Amino acid sequence: MKPIKAYILRIDAPLSKQYAKDCADSCEKVGVEWEYFDWFHDVDANHAWNTIGLKNKIIRRNSSNKAQLATSGHAAIWKKIADNKECAIILEHDAIMLHKIEIDIPDNQIVVLGYKLKNPSEYDHVNAGPPRRIFPILGHEGAHSYAITHVTAQSLIDEIEHKGVQGAIDNIYFLKMRKSKIPLSIMDPTPAMGWLRESTIWGSASARNYKFITSFDKNYKK
Repeated sequence: MKPIKAYILRIDAPLSKQYAKDCADSCEKVGVEWEYFDWFHDVDANHAWNTIGLKNKIIRRNSSNKAQLATSGHAAIWKKIADNKECAIILEHDAIMLHKIEIDIPDNQIVVLGYKLKNPSEYDHVNAGPPRRIFPILGHEGAHSYAITHVTAQSLIDEIEHKGVQGAIDNIYFLKMRKSKIPLSIMDPTPAMGWLRESTIWGSASARNYKFITSFDKNYKK
């Protein structure tokens, strides 16, 4: 299935709304339908988790409250994608789209869309062109931009209902230490990225990336 829209995860905070507007503008620029997904801010994460409509009540025992709020926001989007039986892109508020995605997203894979940079203009996405293929990877530095089908979304929800919340979003699903059984893939060339600025969760945003794919490295000009 091809993605039919992008969900932009944001919270009721000025910085998040500013970033999300930049994200929405980038979607408009490349012709991607988008929708804001407003989530909880400054509440207990257990409350946020238990509004999603999971079968089991969530009792959070690990990671920071803000990180768990972010994680629950992703899970809420997964539930919506699963219920709507759609394929969609999930963008954290500080992500930007570079190309419209015109290739199919496979079931039972989390397909990441790109890296994170302080200066997105350092990547020549025009020369690189839009994504043409998807291939497996072992880890990716963060949940800022990815695509899933409703089948994958339901598998992710099922995992939470079976195992509970095992940690924060990046640690469970994206970093090489990941705990999910749903495999990771990456789009090539890169259709989106995280635009690193001030973090709304941590004291400073992590600029680390795993090794770049060849097409990104070729078009990345520091």
